[in-house]
Amino acid sequence: MRVAVVGHTNTGKTSLLRTLTRDVSFGTVSNRPATTRRVEGASLLVNGERLVDLYDTPGLEDSIGLLALLERVRGNLGLDRVDALARFLHSEEALGEYAQEAKALAQVRRSDIALYVVDARDAVLGKYRDELEILGRCGVPVVPVMNFVAGAEARVAKWREHLARAGLHAVAQFDTVALDSESEYRLYETMIVMAARFRPTLETVLADLDRRRSWLIRASAELLADLLVDAAAYAVKVRSGERAAKAIESLQGAIRRREQRFVDELLAFRHQDRLGGCGRGRGRPRG
Repeated sequence: MRVAVVGHTNTGKTSLLRTLTRDVSFGTVSNRPATTRRVEGASLLVNGERLVDLYDTPGLEDSIGLLALLERVRGNLGLDRVDALARFLHSEEALGEYAQEAKALAQVRRSDIALYVVDARDAVLGKYRDELEILGRCGVPVVPVMNFVAGAEARVAKWREHLARAGLHAVAQFDTVALDSESEYRLYETMIVMAARFRPTLETVLADLDRRRSWLIRASAELLADLLVDAAAYAVKVRSGERAAKAIESLQGAIRRREQRFVDELLAFRHQDRLGGCGRGRGRPRG
């Protein structure tokens, strides 16, 4: 399954891909606009089998101008909306002024589904409406993904209203900063609704998420059990006549250090999972 991740500049497309692939080194994340200048890909592997190819695309920066251009192409040549966009991709403008948009749209047309990432903190502006109109001309199912929804400044209701007006009712919420596993599940389930022929593929990915989650819970519980046993078994000898206060302080210090070791080990497990441990690898798509 080929998935294009598209959207305006700085909406968190690369961060979304890092989260889905558990690859913190994928791409470049920056507050500067247009950080992603070319299409970059990664693959989800389960038990060594390549199931999903994910493509990070350059940000859409001038959707207003591009939509006007597409309308001129459509009117001058008497083409329908989809054919006009295809003609644009082979034009001089696609190599020049709108090169960044052309790279993104070409990848969308080569994909089976597109994830349209929006920053839910942004106001709903005309440029976003134009982006959705342009993506609708690619002939590929589009799943809006509202990012950064955890903060109080998120305008989730406004965005849902806007997306519904555009005919997009299957919307996912996915905060790449404050990630919860349920959001990841719902994202894949929404993709199943929009691309039903890939249900077996995506259900395999979901089953692998379940396996990894169970592995993490068991591994974390074993680390905690080790901590509790070590703490319960720790002893400090106090000589007859010696004040106990110093020994108690020594014991408390030792337990705090052991507790910190537990925290470090637990965070190492979480980091390993984000890097694709637990039997779920990443790869680079071919072609």
